[in-house]
Amino acid sequence: MKMMLGTGKADITPPYPVPLAGFSERRDVYEGVARPLYVRVWLFEQDSDAAVERRQALIIQADLIWWGTGHVEAIKRSIQAKWGISPEHVFFHASHTHGGPQTTSEFNPLVGVMAPAYLNDLERAVEQAIADAHLNVEAVTMEKGSVICEGIGISRRRIVNGAAQFAPNPDGLNDNEVTVIRCLTEDGRMKGLLFHFTCHPTITNANWVTSEYCGAAMELLDREWGDGVSCFLQGCCGDIRPSLHKEGSFYRGDEGDIANSGAQLSAAVNRILTQPMTRLEPARIEGWITQVELPFRPLPFAEYGMEESEVAEAWKAMQQTGSSSQKDSSVLCMQLLKLADGLALIGMNGEMVVEYGVWIKREADGRILPLGYSNGMIGYVPTAAQIEEGGYESVTSGYVFGYPAPFASDVESRIKEALHILIGHVRA
Repeated sequence: MKMMLGTGKADITPPYPVPLAGFSERRDVYEGVARPLYVRVWLFEQDSDAAVERRQALIIQADLIWWGTGHVEAIKRSIQAKWGISPEHVFFHASHTHGGPQTTSEFNPLVGVMAPAYLNDLERAVEQAIADAHLNVEAVTMEKGSVICEGIGISRRRIVNGAAQFAPNPDGLNDNEVTVIRCLTEDGRMKGLLFHFTCHPTITNANWVTSEYCGAAMELLDREWGDGVSCFLQGCCGDIRPSLHKEGSFYRGDEGDIANSGAQLSAAVNRILTQPMTRLEPARIEGWITQVELPFRPLPFAEYGMEESEVAEAWKAMQQTGSSSQKDSSVLCMQLLKLADGLALIGMNGEMVVEYGVWIKREADGRILPLGYSNGMIGYVPTAAQIEEGGYESVTSGYVFGYPAPFASDVESRIKEALHILIGHVRA
């Protein structure tokens, strides 16, 4: 059994001014383009054999803050109709850059208003990149390696007297591991380079289009290994922020800081490539999708002492007009995509805190890469302890995503129970 790989890349930089997503202080359309945005497609295909059904899988990664949930569902149906690839084998992922357009109208408008025309352009770019990937499929061998890369990200939850503050915490849990999947053709040429890391791409809040440190790293790697070769995978970075701070407080950087972090990350990737890597044996491509109901607490945000801010006021307006969900729960979608013996992805449509990513890696013995910002977005998903501690990820981020109240404390146990079942597919 052989693994085949085809790749495609398309520019998704909006050619007309649109609002950018992710920061409430930005109100106007973007001022210019600092770094272009791209969508990258990896088409995996099982080597055809008369006795074996051909199996395919797609990873569609983009320099976006997230993919809109409804849009993902529509594109997956279109992909199945055009190319016959089933939804559980199609994996949408976003780097989570805050320097790109909004892709949904479900959230607080102060963090980015969606431009419907842009979604049409985005869908055409995705389909073109998929078509291109089908034209260059060739056999590959896959190898895996990892190193520790410190200094890019840091925990942003500092606990004082049992309550969370939005501040740098050098002693907080972090995931500094860089994992690389190298795909080589039969003649030894670099066909593809997946690399996984965990940190919010929020170095700058300037009103300029940017692919952030993730894009800067891919630019450097593509320059060295070939255009479109590299592809960044974002981990569970919900409570991990760029390590730009002084005197106990965070500060924003600029494109120079983005370039520095990108260079640091790409250097870590290249360091892995110079070391012995573990060969991954081919395995049958398989995918599973499961959903977990995450209940909210019965009391609304007002009972927890709501802050006074423009974002909170906009949240109140969303509740009053019915434009925000009044449901008792939200639904976390989790997708497992197995690509080789020793390599699978678990993607979740939430801003998962790093505790979930570290837990998945440990439970799966490093055989699974955990990804947030995949196949849509519901908002932040904290742990049970974080819900009790409060803070941005547990409470105030709900104003952004239209939550009616904080999550109930049992969401962590519900998520881990479902993850145990998914991880079991890989162990089997």
